[in-house]
Amino acid sequence: MVELARGATTSDGTTAVMSRSLSSALAERLCDLDPGTTEALRRLALSAEDFDVATAVALAADEGHDALARLDQALAAGVLVVADGRYRFRHALVRDALAEGIPPHRRVLWHRDVAARLAQGGAAPGLVGHHWLAAGDAEQAMPCALAAARQAFRLGAYEDVLRHVEPLLAHRAAQPEALALRAESLDALGRPGTLAAYDAAAAVAPDALSHELRAKRALAQVKMSDPPGALQYLKDVHPTTVAGRLAEALAYSGAAALGFGDPAEGTRRSAEVRRIALETGDEGTLVIASWSQAAAAHARGDLHGSVWADLKETSHLPQLAVRVFDGHLCITQRFLYGSRPYAEVIAFADALATEAQRLGAARGHAFAVTLRGEAWLLSGQLDAAEQDLVAGGRMHRAIGGATGEALSLQRRSELAIYRGQMDRARGLLDEALDVARQSDVGFHLLDRIYGTRIAMATQPEAALGVLEEAEANVRGPLESCPGCRITFAIPATIAAARAHELDLAASHQQQSEYLANVVMKLPAWYASLHEAQAHIERATGRVAAAREGFAAAAREFHACGHALDAARCRELAS
Repeated sequence: MVELARGATTSDGTTAVMSRSLSSALAERLCDLDPGTTEALRRLALSAEDFDVATAVALAADEGHDALARLDQALAAGVLVVADGRYRFRHALVRDALAEGIPPHRRVLWHRDVAARLAQGGAAPGLVGHHWLAAGDAEQAMPCALAAARQAFRLGAYEDVLRHVEPLLAHRAAQPEALALRAESLDALGRPGTLAAYDAAAAVAPDALSHELRAKRALAQVKMSDPPGALQYLKDVHPTTVAGRLAEALAYSGAAALGFGDPAEGTRRSAEVRRIALETGDEGTLVIASWSQAAAAHARGDLHGSVWADLKETSHLPQLAVRVFDGHLCITQRFLYGSRPYAEVIAFADALATEAQRLGAARGHAFAVTLRGEAWLLSGQLDAAEQDLVAGGRMHRAIGGATGEALSLQRRSELAIYRGQMDRARGLLDEALDVARQSDVGFHLLDRIYGTRIAMATQPEAALGVLEEAEANVRGPLESCPGCRITFAIPATIAAARAHELDLAASHQQQSEYLANVVMKLPAWYASLHEAQAHIERATGRVAAAREGFAAAAREFHACGHALDAARCRELAS
């Protein structure tokens, strides 16, 4: 309607005859442009939705013609507009009309011309590769599309990786790098087909890379809740690269932590990889190696000893200490949900804090104070918890420990909820999310931050809205930790049940049962699961079963020292 109306007004403002069709209206607007400018606009229309100055000039230029004058004409005719320093077509309809004016038999030649001009103008490799593929020249497209996929992978833009490599693989199904990038991106997104993608990539990769990809496949299999299958698969896998050995160690230690396999094997491999990480000084590798070692220590029942050893080993290496203790984050949460009496956890944290101060190990001290604050919080000692969590957050900020700072903020939001300070809790959660996004191990925190957001929503509709937002924002293994996921799954089950979305509740309940019974296996999480199940019973009208479930959860929370959670469930039971 807007395009037709624009075409019905003359330059002097009087009403003209309205065009009979949209295509006619657009054609009339273009008829005042010279053929060369129209052809240049067709190239622009074929190239992209918007473009920078260099790209516009490259596509508008022809020998003996001024590209800038052509752009001026297009702007004057209302075909192009400028927004935020970039050119775009005034409306998608205008762009479509120009592009559709290129006959099918000539379109391939136009794509080839556009690709060559874009490459000469320094355009993004992905855009150049797209046009080479459209021109049917996979050889020219290959280096461009792979360069774009590599860049997207480095940035964590895994959907973009798939967008770049899938067309390549349609032309050349056995391209090794494209297959590897596709497999790792599917893994990062938690998509079906990950294992088959790793198999396809490993089948055509050189030997060293093949074993690395197979180790990553085994780790993906552990994350997909099949540790026995992963351990069987690993028998024929012998990685030599650092990334491959790291994935192998994580698979062994992760399987052991879940109750499968030999903890000693996970310990041995984790120790080897951690030694390599310390030698290379690569911080990202060190975080994951420390995580693997902590998981193995938990599997053999010596997590206390592992934390203590790391304090001693890294006390003179402050930067490495930050990374090592970041790697302990989700595993040490197992101290806090009934595996040990809270008096023991607090005594351990006290001793760790004292020794860290003696050694001058700031990261170890911040870690211990925050852990102690968490123990005070979960046992219902809110004043003591606030003191330690505020202090722990400040210590982490002072040493650049974003992960520990975000955890302190999230725990303080829980404390504010217990006190009924909802506005304060929201502010703390927003800050925690900002800080967690700055950390490369923030994926341990996103589930618990969004889980707390869901739990604090008092109205069922509001809780369901937060749940939908969380599901859109936290996706795949790189944004969600298999152990920490329960901090999201339980509140999600309760929120869906309270909103009477029973299919959604059942889906999250199934995940919660697996996480509680197979992954975590801790008393407080069993109590949380029973509370969530009772909410489903209430939503389906089984009042007596719901009352019994809430009462059972209250007893279990009381037994493991969660006084405030026990009180909540007793109230629900009544």
